[in-house]
Amino acid sequence: MRKSISKTLALIVLLSSYLCADAQIEDIKKNSKENKNNKQSGTSFSSDDSSDDLGVGCIADAFSCCFNTGASMFFSLMVENHRSIINLLEKDPTVLSFEARANVAVGLQYSKHENYTYVNFLPGVRGNLGAFSTDFRFNILTEYADDFPDSFSSWEWLFLLNIEPVETFRLNFGSGVQYEKYSASYFNEHYIGFKFGLNKNKDYLDIDTRFSMDYATSAFPFFEAGVHYKKRIAAFDNVFMHISLGGMYQNYYQSQDIWALQGGLIVNVH
Repeated sequence: MRKSISKTLALIVLLSSYLCADAQIEDIKKNSKENKNNKQSGTSFSSDDSSDDLGVGCIADAFSCCFNTGASMFFSLMVENHRSIINLLEKDPTVLSFEARANVAVGLQYSKHENYTYVNFLPGVRGNLGAFSTDFRFNILTEYADDFPDSFSSWEWLFLLNIEPVETFRLNFGSGVQYEKYSASYFNEHYIGFKFGLNKNKDYLDIDTRFSMDYATSAFPFFEAGVHYKKRIAAFDNVFMHISLGGMYQNYYQSQDIWALQGGLIVNVH
């Protein structure tokens, strides 16, 4: 397992050496502005009303995606799934828990200008209640050029369904809303993640991806995929602490690529 993780990280570093990151945040903002202008040109309401209506619409889409009208059969299956997950509580206490994450990612891009540095701040929290979870995260991509920062930030709120057939594997998927601060725009965001328990379920490997869509313009404002190994460093009666190390890839508006190494601290209260 350690060899496979090392190979994955090495591959990320190798790929990043072919990438050029020249003031990407400026280009991301340009694409964001262009997308918003395209949206406004195709609507008859004001920008302020547009943001509010889109925000409500995205949240509604999130709930309808997770809790679809197709209904009684799916609901009964989820009830059974919830009961089976709760039955794993002694083996995996995190199925009923609150989690706080302090993650930072450092960009690997080669730049034409050696003074460009990319740092992504990714604080977040997640609540787990058996078959259901909700996840909130800030995504603050920061570009430093000659020590002067420029940032492109958003927050994401997801509603997730969990499937955990055994205590060493968990699948979670769902939908939610992404708010892009620069353009004051809301987008529908989708998520899928896999968790593999290792070392008697003390450590785990996370593989996940998330992406947002602007249905008004058919744009993909954001895409992310990552692989992270999480090592338990402390265990108390009701608290687990993990350190996380891995790699991640982000893309903005199908144009700007960010490759990064990510690390952080995770505290789970159960």
